[in-house]
Amino acid sequence: MDPTTPALAAAHGAASSDSGRGFGPHPGLPLLRLGLQAAQALGAVRAAGVAARAFCTPLPTKLASRHLRPPPGVQVERLPFEAASLTLYRWPAARDATPVLLTHGWGGWGLQMSALAEGLRACGLAPIAVDQPAHGRSAGWRSSLAQFTRALDYLGARLGPLQAVVGHSLGGAAAMQAVARGLAARSLVSIAAPTDLVQVTRHYASAFGLHEATRLAMVRHIEAREAVVFERLSAPAAAPRLQHLPSLLVHDREDQVVPVHDSEALHRLLPGARLLVTEGLGHRRLLKAPEVVEQVVRFVAG
Repeated sequence: MDPTTPALAAAHGAASSDSGRGFGPHPGLPLLRLGLQAAQALGAVRAAGVAARAFCTPLPTKLASRHLRPPPGVQVERLPFEAASLTLYRWPAARDATPVLLTHGWGGWGLQMSALAEGLRACGLAPIAVDQPAHGRSAGWRSSLAQFTRALDYLGARLGPLQAVVGHSLGGAAAMQAVARGLAARSLVSIAAPTDLVQVTRHYASAFGLHEATRLAMVRHIEAREAVVFERLSAPAAAPRLQHLPSLLVHDREDQVVPVHDSEALHRLLPGARLLVTEGLGHRRLLKAPEVVEQVVRFVAG
């Protein structure tokens, strides 16, 4: 299993899923499965809280990436946010350079976006990567797509109008939601992003042997806590408000975490967007691939 694989990503098939996507074994997943099934034996409502906590907990934890040092010259800034915090990585840039906000995905960390940030800096922009709550150097142990989205809203307000917001995986889904809700950005780059949070919960339930009643109770539990309806966090709900925004969708055909048809479906909803499909890079290597970096930088700076 890739070291960034989280419990939420198991929604794409840690055990099995109708997408046919899967992960190798992770030491914590069998124990997590047993715990969820034991909770489920007490009833769907009681199991909902346990399932929700697991669904919203990145595994492995952020401790797995905290030893990674920022590149030379990159400034680290910490901001309080909700009951957690946000960690920003600012690449050197001219004072009047337009900022570009980059966000990792679930179980990831801001420095995964370093190759893209270096390319954007070379074009005279001001790249800023973020460790989302419960990730990297940021505080907190649980998060969600809704919180990722709120964090981008908050950072967009602090940083001013953005040249672009660039998101990978769940970060791409959050970027799309934030821009649809009014985040001021001239363009959007979505890299290997899932498009349907409800379907993610179905894969999660399948992976851990949860009954449909438990899945629904878990969703309602999270919705009540986050004050959001999951269907509103899907691409079809956001797409009408993104029709006139320059957008680049990037996905690898061999992605084993988020299947390429997610970006293909999003492209059908956003026919004016550009779709870049790569081969042989998987879910995370495309963040460093020179051909992807070149295309993203050219799109954002153009």
